[in-house]
Amino acid sequence: MICSVSRLVSVGSIAVLCGMLSACGASSPAGTGFASAGGSSCESLRKEMNVLISRGVAGQIEAQQAGRKLSAQSQAQVARYNAALEGYLGQQCQNR
Repeated sequence: MICSVSRLVSVGSIAVLCGMLSACGASSPAGTGFASAGGSSCESLRKEMNVLISRGVAGQIEAQQAGRKLSAQSQAQVARYNAALEGYLGQQCQNR
């Protein structure tokens, strides 16, 4: 059974990860397309997460963790972020 990353990652961890990702991808332009977690490069996964962070996904994750209802669009963005994060962590990109 695959657990949702949003349940496993604390709010503090999200803030730290957001800061790390912002620093890593600050010099590269953010794309608008979804980077599929399967087979994507670490760079493309970082870009996708940075785009979603800039759109406020961290606050949406916090709201979801607090039990608040999200719109369908917000739920989709949280799911995209979780998929990118799972790919990023699964490829051990944080160790590169």
